[in-house]
Amino acid sequence: MAHTSRKSNTNRLLCLLATCLLLFSSCSDNLISRIEFNHPGGSFDQAINTTEARESFSFLVFSDLHYGRTESGFYLEEEAFLAWLDAHPSTLAFALHLGDGTAYSLESEYRLYRDFLDMLEDRSIEVHAVLGNHDVRADGRSLFTRYIHHLTARRFSYKGISFYLLDTGNASLGKVQLDNLMSSVADDPNPKIFCGHVPLYGGPDMFYFSLKDPHERALLVKTMVQNKVGLYLGGHLHINHKLYSYTDTNHEFVCESFHGRDSLIENTLPVWYVFTYDAPSNRITIFRYALKRDGAIGESVVTSVALP
Repeated sequence: MAHTSRKSNTNRLLCLLATCLLLFSSCSDNLISRIEFNHPGGSFDQAINTTEARESFSFLVFSDLHYGRTESGFYLEEEAFLAWLDAHPSTLAFALHLGDGTAYSLESEYRLYRDFLDMLEDRSIEVHAVLGNHDVRADGRSLFTRYIHHLTARRFSYKGISFYLLDTGNASLGKVQLDNLMSSVADDPNPKIFCGHVPLYGGPDMFYFSLKDPHERALLVKTMVQNKVGLYLGGHLHINHKLYSYTDTNHEFVCESFHGRDSLIENTLPVWYVFTYDAPSNRITIFRYALKRDGAIGESVVTSVALP
Protein backbone atom coordinates (compact mmCIF):
# COMPACT_ATOMS: atom_id res chain seq x y z
CA MET A 1 0.00 0.00 0.00
CA ALA A 2 2.80 2.40 0.88
CA HIS A 3 4.46 1.70 -2.47
CA THR A 4 1.16 2.36 -4.30
CA SER A 5 0.65 5.61 -2.38
CA ARG A 6 4.15 6.84 -3.19
CA LYS A 7 3.63 5.95 -6.85
CA SER A 8 0.31 7.81 -6.89
CA ASN A 9 1.89 10.90 -5.32
CA THR A 10 4.73 10.76 -7.82
CA ASN A 11 2.28 10.58 -10.71
CA ARG A 12 0.34 13.56 -9.35
CA LEU A 13 3.55 15.58 -9.02
CA LEU A 14 4.58 14.67 -12.56
CA CYS A 15 1.16 15.71 -13.88
CA LEU A 16 1.40 19.00 -11.99
CA LEU A 17 4.90 19.64 -13.33
CA ALA A 18 3.81 18.86 -16.89
CA THR A 19 0.86 21.25 -16.54
CA CYS A 20 3.14 24.03 -15.27
CA LEU A 21 5.58 23.48 -18.13
CA LEU A 22 2.78 23.67 -20.66
CA LEU A 23 1.49 26.87 -19.14
CA PHE A 24 4.89 28.55 -19.02
CA SER A 25 5.77 27.50 -22.55
CA SER A 26 2.42 28.63 -23.91
CA CYS A 27 2.49 31.13 -26.74
CA SER A 28 -0.80 32.64 -25.68
CA ASP A 29 -0.77 36.38 -25.16
CA ASN A 30 1.32 36.73 -22.00
CA LEU A 31 -0.81 34.20 -20.07
CA ILE A 32 1.80 33.64 -17.36
CA SER A 33 4.09 36.49 -18.39
CA ARG A 34 5.30 39.09 -15.93
CA ILE A 35 4.68 41.83 -18.50
CA GLU A 36 2.81 44.34 -16.38
CA PHE A 37 -0.87 44.58 -17.21
CA ASN A 38 -1.53 47.47 -14.79
CA HIS A 39 1.20 49.69 -16.25
CA PRO A 40 -0.19 53.12 -17.25
CA GLY A 41 0.96 52.44 -20.80
CA GLY A 42 1.99 55.04 -23.33
CA SER A 43 1.37 55.86 -26.94
CA PHE A 44 3.87 56.67 -29.66
CA ASP A 45 1.61 58.64 -31.96
CA GLN A 46 3.54 61.91 -31.86
CA ALA A 47 4.23 63.39 -35.29
CA ILE A 48 7.64 62.53 -36.75
CA ASN A 49 9.36 63.36 -40.03
CA THR A 50 9.76 60.24 -42.16
CA THR A 51 11.01 61.99 -45.31
CA GLU A 52 13.90 64.01 -43.87
CA ALA A 53 17.29 63.23 -45.36
CA ARG A 54 19.78 61.79 -42.90
CA GLU A 55 22.53 64.14 -41.77
CA SER A 56 25.42 63.81 -39.35
CA PHE A 57 24.95 65.12 -35.80
CA SER A 58 25.99 64.60 -32.19
CA PHE A 59 23.94 64.32 -29.01
CA LEU A 60 24.60 64.07 -25.28
CA VAL A 61 23.64 61.01 -23.22
CA PHE A 62 23.68 60.63 -19.44
CA SER A 63 21.87 58.56 -16.84
CA ASP A 64 21.21 58.22 -13.10
CA LEU A 65 21.41 61.68 -11.55
CA HIS A 66 19.75 60.53 -8.31
CA TYR A 67 19.04 63.93 -6.79
CA GLY A 68 18.36 63.44 -3.10
CA ARG A 69 20.45 60.29 -2.68
CA THR A 70 21.75 60.05 0.88
CA GLU A 71 24.11 57.05 0.80
CA SER A 72 27.68 57.63 1.90
CA GLY A 73 30.18 58.68 -0.75
CA PHE A 74 27.58 59.96 -3.22
CA TYR A 75 28.44 63.15 -5.10
CA LEU A 76 27.54 65.21 -8.17
CA GLU A 77 29.89 67.47 -10.12
CA GLU A 78 27.49 69.80 -11.89
CA GLU A 79 29.87 72.76 -12.19
CA ALA A 80 32.67 70.71 -13.74
CA PHE A 81 30.23 69.13 -16.18
CA LEU A 82 28.75 72.49 -17.19
CA ALA A 83 32.24 73.94 -17.67
CA TRP A 84 33.02 71.00 -19.98
CA LEU A 85 29.74 71.52 -21.80
CA ASP A 86 30.44 75.24 -22.33
CA ALA A 87 33.85 74.41 -23.77
CA HIS A 88 32.75 71.47 -25.92
CA PRO A 89 33.92 72.25 -29.47
CA SER A 90 31.03 70.74 -31.44
CA THR A 91 27.30 71.37 -31.38
CA LEU A 92 25.15 68.96 -29.41
CA ALA A 93 21.73 68.69 -31.03
CA PHE A 94 19.94 67.57 -27.84
CA ALA A 95 20.43 65.44 -24.73
CA LEU A 96 18.97 62.12 -23.62
CA HIS A 97 18.62 61.44 -19.92
CA LEU A 98 18.04 57.74 -19.29
CA GLY A 99 16.17 57.92 -16.02
CA ASP A 100 16.55 58.02 -12.23
CA GLY A 101 16.66 61.76 -11.96
CA THR A 102 15.56 61.35 -8.35
CA ALA A 103 16.42 59.03 -5.48
CA TYR A 104 13.05 58.64 -3.75
CA SER A 105 10.54 60.31 -6.13
CA LEU A 106 10.12 63.28 -3.78
CA GLU A 107 8.87 66.59 -5.08
CA SER A 108 11.95 68.37 -3.68
CA GLU A 109 14.11 65.99 -5.72
CA TYR A 110 12.06 66.58 -8.85
CA ARG A 111 12.62 70.32 -8.41
CA LEU A 112 16.40 69.81 -8.28
CA TYR A 113 16.15 67.50 -11.29
CA ARG A 114 14.20 70.14 -13.20
CA ASP A 115 16.71 72.84 -12.23
CA PHE A 116 19.54 70.76 -13.68
CA LEU A 117 17.71 70.14 -16.95
CA ASP A 118 16.97 73.86 -17.16
CA MET A 119 20.71 74.58 -16.99
CA LEU A 120 21.15 72.50 -20.14
CA GLU A 121 18.15 74.00 -21.87
CA ASP A 122 19.45 77.50 -21.03
CA ARG A 123 22.38 76.45 -23.22
CA SER A 124 19.99 75.58 -26.08
CA ILE A 125 20.24 71.83 -25.44
CA GLU A 126 16.78 70.30 -25.27
CA VAL A 127 16.66 67.35 -22.88
CA HIS A 128 14.53 64.28 -23.55
CA ALA A 129 14.18 62.31 -20.32
CA VAL A 130 12.67 58.94 -19.42
CA LEU A 131 11.48 57.51 -16.12
CA GLY A 132 13.66 55.29 -13.96
CA ASN A 133 12.69 52.93 -11.18
CA HIS A 134 13.63 55.55 -8.56
CA ASP A 135 11.30 58.06 -10.24
CA VAL A 136 8.05 56.09 -9.92
CA ARG A 137 7.69 55.57 -6.17
CA ALA A 138 4.48 56.85 -4.58
CA ASP A 139 3.20 59.62 -6.91
CA GLY A 140 6.49 59.84 -8.84
CA ARG A 141 4.87 59.45 -12.24
CA SER A 142 2.56 62.39 -11.65
CA LEU A 143 5.54 64.48 -10.47
CA PHE A 144 7.42 63.49 -13.64
CA THR A 145 4.52 64.71 -15.77
CA ARG A 146 4.42 67.96 -13.78
CA TYR A 147 8.13 68.78 -13.72
CA ILE A 148 9.80 66.90 -16.58
CA HIS A 149 7.37 66.06 -19.41
CA HIS A 150 3.64 65.56 -19.62
CA LEU A 151 4.15 62.16 -21.29
CA THR A 152 6.17 59.33 -19.77
CA ALA A 153 6.47 57.51 -23.13
CA ARG A 154 6.76 59.25 -26.49
CA ARG A 155 8.83 59.64 -29.64
CA PHE A 156 10.55 62.30 -31.74
CA SER A 157 12.68 62.37 -34.88
CA TYR A 158 15.85 64.23 -35.78
CA LYS A 159 17.79 64.31 -39.06
CA GLY A 160 16.14 61.15 -40.36
CA ILE A 161 16.37 59.05 -37.17
CA SER A 162 13.47 58.31 -34.80
CA PHE A 163 13.95 58.17 -31.03
CA TYR A 164 11.47 56.22 -28.91
CA LEU A 165 11.41 57.15 -25.21
CA LEU A 166 10.18 54.18 -23.17
CA ASP A 167 8.65 54.07 -19.70
CA THR A 168 10.48 51.17 -18.04
CA GLY A 169 10.12 52.50 -14.49
CA ASN A 170 8.56 49.24 -13.28
CA ALA A 171 11.09 47.04 -15.14
CA SER A 172 8.39 46.34 -17.73
CA LEU A 173 6.85 48.35 -20.55
CA GLY A 174 3.44 46.92 -19.78
CA LYS A 175 1.22 45.33 -22.37
CA VAL A 176 -0.42 48.54 -23.62
CA GLN A 177 2.86 50.38 -24.10
CA LEU A 178 4.51 47.34 -25.69
CA ASP A 179 1.64 46.81 -28.14
CA ASN A 180 1.63 50.51 -29.06
CA LEU A 181 5.39 50.50 -29.51
CA MET A 182 5.39 47.48 -31.82
CA SER A 183 2.59 48.97 -33.88
CA SER A 184 4.20 52.40 -34.18
CA VAL A 185 7.67 51.26 -35.18
CA ALA A 186 6.20 48.98 -37.85
CA ASP A 187 4.76 52.08 -39.54
CA ASP A 188 7.93 54.18 -39.13
CA PRO A 189 10.44 53.74 -42.00
CA ASN A 190 13.24 55.66 -40.23
CA PRO A 191 16.19 53.99 -38.52
CA LYS A 192 15.39 54.06 -34.80
CA ILE A 193 16.85 54.24 -31.32
CA PHE A 194 15.02 53.00 -28.21
CA CYS A 195 15.76 54.88 -24.99
CA GLY A 196 14.83 53.41 -21.62
CA HIS A 197 16.15 53.22 -18.09
CA VAL A 198 16.12 49.49 -17.37
CA PRO A 199 18.36 47.59 -19.80
CA LEU A 200 16.78 45.21 -22.27
CA TYR A 201 19.20 42.34 -21.67
CA GLY A 202 22.85 43.42 -21.79
CA GLY A 203 24.23 39.90 -21.37
CA PRO A 204 23.83 36.88 -19.07
CA ASP A 205 25.41 38.69 -16.10
CA MET A 206 22.79 41.46 -16.23
CA PHE A 207 19.73 39.51 -15.07
CA TYR A 208 19.13 41.55 -11.92
CA PHE A 209 19.42 44.85 -13.79
CA SER A 210 17.42 44.06 -16.94
CA LEU A 211 13.77 43.79 -17.94
CA LYS A 212 12.51 40.78 -16.04
CA ASP A 213 10.19 39.03 -18.45
CA PRO A 214 11.89 36.92 -21.16
CA HIS A 215 8.81 37.03 -23.40
CA GLU A 216 8.81 40.84 -23.32
CA ARG A 217 12.55 40.92 -24.04
CA ALA A 218 12.09 38.52 -26.95
CA LEU A 219 9.33 40.68 -28.43
CA LEU A 220 11.49 43.79 -28.13
CA VAL A 221 14.50 42.16 -29.77
CA LYS A 222 12.29 40.85 -32.57
CA THR A 223 10.84 44.35 -32.98
CA MET A 224 14.33 45.83 -33.16
CA VAL A 225 15.58 43.39 -35.78
CA GLN A 226 12.48 43.60 -37.97
CA ASN A 227 11.99 47.39 -37.79
CA LYS A 228 15.43 49.01 -38.14
CA VAL A 229 16.02 49.72 -34.44
CA GLY A 230 19.79 50.02 -34.31
CA LEU A 231 20.24 50.79 -30.61
CA TYR A 232 18.59 50.24 -27.26
CA LEU A 233 20.03 52.71 -24.72
CA GLY A 234 19.70 52.01 -21.01
CA GLY A 235 21.11 53.00 -17.64
CA HIS A 236 20.42 51.60 -14.16
CA LEU A 237 23.68 49.65 -13.86
CA HIS A 238 25.85 52.53 -12.51
CA ILE A 239 29.17 50.72 -12.16
CA ASN A 240 30.27 50.29 -15.78
CA HIS A 241 29.05 50.46 -19.34
CA LYS A 242 28.12 47.45 -21.44
CA LEU A 243 27.73 46.86 -25.15
CA TYR A 244 25.75 43.87 -26.39
CA SER A 245 25.14 43.17 -30.08
CA TYR A 246 22.14 41.13 -31.22
CA THR A 247 23.11 41.39 -34.89
CA ASP A 248 25.65 43.41 -36.86
CA THR A 249 23.21 46.36 -36.90
CA ASN A 250 21.14 45.88 -33.71
CA HIS A 251 22.84 46.72 -30.44
CA GLU A 252 22.28 47.57 -26.80
CA PHE A 253 24.40 50.07 -24.86
CA VAL A 254 24.10 50.41 -21.07
CA CYS A 255 25.46 53.66 -19.62
CA GLU A 256 27.30 54.34 -16.40
CA SER A 257 25.89 56.80 -13.86
CA PHE A 258 26.26 60.56 -14.09
CA HIS A 259 26.77 60.77 -10.34
CA GLY A 260 29.93 59.58 -8.64
CA ARG A 261 30.24 57.51 -5.51
CA ASP A 262 33.25 56.73 -3.39
CA SER A 263 32.38 53.74 -1.24
CA LEU A 264 33.13 50.06 -0.86
CA ILE A 265 29.81 49.16 -2.46
CA GLU A 266 30.00 51.47 -5.46
CA ASN A 267 33.25 53.12 -6.52
CA THR A 268 32.32 55.13 -9.60
CA LEU A 269 33.25 58.36 -11.35
CA PRO A 270 30.75 60.82 -12.88
CA VAL A 271 30.38 59.72 -16.52
CA TRP A 272 28.51 61.03 -19.55
CA TYR A 273 28.67 60.32 -23.27
CA VAL A 274 28.53 62.01 -26.66
CA PHE A 275 27.04 59.94 -29.47
CA THR A 276 28.10 61.06 -32.95
CA TYR A 277 26.11 59.84 -35.93
CA ASP A 278 27.97 59.83 -39.23
CA ALA A 279 25.43 59.82 -42.06
CA PRO A 280 27.76 58.70 -44.93
CA SER A 281 28.80 55.54 -43.06
CA ASN A 282 25.50 55.15 -41.16
CA ARG A 283 27.42 54.54 -37.93
CA ILE A 284 27.33 55.92 -34.39
CA THR A 285 30.56 56.47 -32.46
CA ILE A 286 30.26 56.60 -28.67
CA PHE A 287 32.62 58.90 -26.76
CA ARG A 288 32.90 58.48 -22.99
CA TYR A 289 33.76 61.35 -20.64
CA ALA A 290 34.73 60.68 -17.01
CA LEU A 291 35.52 63.21 -14.31
CA LYS A 292 38.59 61.84 -12.54
CA ARG A 293 39.44 62.23 -8.87
CA ASP A 294 42.03 64.91 -9.69
CA GLY A 295 39.40 67.02 -11.47
CA ALA A 296 40.57 66.20 -15.01
CA ILE A 297 38.03 64.98 -17.55
CA GLY A 298 39.13 61.97 -19.54
CA GLU A 299 37.85 61.24 -23.04
CA SER A 300 37.86 57.83 -24.70
CA VAL A 301 36.15 56.17 -27.64
CA VAL A 302 34.01 53.26 -26.46
CA THR A 303 32.96 51.83 -29.80
CA SER A 304 31.47 52.51 -33.21
CA VAL A 305 28.34 50.63 -34.23
CA ALA A 306 26.51 50.28 -37.54
CA LEU A 307 22.82 51.13 -37.81
CA PRO A 308 20.33 49.34 -40.06
